[in-house]
Amino acid sequence: MEVRQFDDLGYTLTTIKTDKFKTNLISVSFQSEINRDTVTKRSLLPYVLRGATEKYPSKKALNTYLESLYGASLSTTVEKRGKTHNIKFYLSLANEKFLGHQEPLLEEGVALLKEVILKPLLVDGAFKEQVVDIEKRLLKEYIESIYDDKVSYSLQKLVENMCQGETFSINSIGYADDLAEINGKNLMKTYEEMLNNNQVSVAVVGDIDSQHVYEIFSKQFNFAHRSVNQEVIDHEDKVIQEVKVIKEVQDISQGKLNIGYRTHTRIDDDDYLPLLVFNGIFGGYAHSKLFMNVREKESLCYYCASRLDNYKGVMYVYSGIESQNYDKALKIIDEQLKDMVSGNFSEKEIDLAKKSLINSKLESMDQASGMMAHEALNKLLKHPLSVEEWVAAVNAVTAEQVVAVAKKIKEDTVFFLTGKEVAE
Repeated sequence: MEVRQFDDLGYTLTTIKTDKFKTNLISVSFQSEINRDTVTKRSLLPYVLRGATEKYPSKKALNTYLESLYGASLSTTVEKRGKTHNIKFYLSLANEKFLGHQEPLLEEGVALLKEVILKPLLVDGAFKEQVVDIEKRLLKEYIESIYDDKVSYSLQKLVENMCQGETFSINSIGYADDLAEINGKNLMKTYEEMLNNNQVSVAVVGDIDSQHVYEIFSKQFNFAHRSVNQEVIDHEDKVIQEVKVIKEVQDISQGKLNIGYRTHTRIDDDDYLPLLVFNGIFGGYAHSKLFMNVREKESLCYYCASRLDNYKGVMYVYSGIESQNYDKALKIIDEQLKDMVSGNFSEKEIDLAKKSLINSKLESMDQASGMMAHEALNKLLKHPLSVEEWVAAVNAVTAEQVVAVAKKIKEDTVFFLTGKEVAE
């Protein structure tokens, strides 16, 4: 794997040359600080751009052209990463090296991205209302579907309550109530803001010639040079006076118990890797303490696990329980954390956590998107690590470091979604 970075195009272009794949993956990302007033428009925008362009005025026309590019695929997404909101476009297409008759597929793919991002279908200087209305309906359906997915819904409610008053509480996919006021004209302002003021990053992974990729993008994508260096890592924090407990009653049979913690450790901190090992022992895998003790030993839940958001410095424990087991589940989950703080874990548990982390990393590097993610993370670290260096650093984590990072973790909020019968 050979990584190069070009910074003289008005945006950052990262090329990752590897012979692992017979396809090339291109990503184009627009990053801005997340904002409650604009998040819904930004969430809608990439789907409107994907929906119709000057040359391909419908999804059907665009999809037909993608098929002609040997089954290329184009997707869009939005995500929250720390303090930022990211609009992303992904294009996966065959590497022309492996075609019987070579065509300039990479160049054609970049030209298509240019068409989608820079040449949308406009009517009187605004997005076509019919396209906007279709995508508004689809986004509304998606936002409302979260309510029916009780695992996602309860985790979303935990974050909203735990981080109330902080920018991190903003939902990355937007809010259904905002959609009614969005039209082709005001969405155009959001689009212009994205083009003119966002931090732009491009990455290309595949068996490529980096200089050739640079030349293609220098011809196709021209952005005014900007000094945007968006701060990603969210250091906004609060002093926890007491643990906040919120209970919500719905007509459900299985309770959802979610607990939010402040880890006070973020990806640019020296104890970031010890925190990953901590989570591997505590609740990150099927051999972790939460799964083995809360689910298997005590049979208190259908699932129980923990996950980290290291851009913010928070950890979530999420579980599905019989609602009458609420107090007992809370107690045993707390005991697992106290075990971590006191160093009550074995060398075997540390070893299993490290092996699981390393296997997950190596598996991710078997995918182009994983390579992109690794390099994107490296840009935020004080000391970027190759995969080999990362593996060595994980293996070097000690039990004492795990205990030290565990001692920094403080419980913040409990959100419990319970059934009506139990509440009554």
